Amino acid sequence: MIWAPVRTLSRVAEEQRVLLGFGVVALYAALGVIGGGIAIFGGLTQAQFETGGAELPPGFEDFVAYAGVFALILAVVQPFVLWLLVSGLMQLVTRFFGGTGPFSGMLAVVGIAQVPLVISALIQIPITGLQVVLGTPDPASGDPVTTILGLLSSLLGLAFLIWFAALVVIGAAFARRVGYGQSTGSCAISCAGCAGLILIVIVVIVVVIVAIVGAAGSGAPS
Repeated sequence: MIWAPVRTLSRVAEEQRVLLGFGVVALYAALGVIGGGIAIFGGLTQAQFETGGAELPPGFEDFVAYAGVFALILAVVQPFVLWLLVSGLMQLVTRFFGGTGPFSGMLAVVGIAQVPLVISALIQIPITGLQVVLGTPDPASGDPVTTILGLLSSLLGLAFLIWFAALVVIGAAFARRVGYGQSTGSCAISCAGCAGLILIVIVVIVVVIVAIVGAAGSGAPS
């Protein structure tokens, strides 16, 4: 996937290696849980929230703890949802560009295309560990190390996400027997759909957390 992505994706699409794609997705989920656990149990999430200077209303003191639990659950679920959602949308949209090919082939290539996300999650683990060790100081202090770590983490995440999208385009072209242009257009449409759904999910999660925390606060003895 790193040195010969075109040849690898062509073979994966032809052989419809769904189980291999599932293995890559599962590894991504496992690494995400490890990284999230380090951030949450290492106190990084709490420290980042406190550094932001946000003040929670009475009864919502446990908001960060609930958010951490949801973050771990999301770390497990998100890779599989991404796999199925992108595969389904690409399978559907490429049909309008004359694409043919079984859904199993699309599942295989989109699954193995998450290799860059696996690498990203693997790199993020030591970065998160360093952030836990160094702490999250007040932004006014201008600490260069933590600032650089945060910037590096964001840039790496963006770079690997673009790499993932490029592999999806290549893999979908083989899985659905369309040109790279049609596959790129399908990926753009699918990404727009995914972005909309992600925003909806984020809003729903925030509403659920607020409802849970609110219910717990109102039920607590005064």
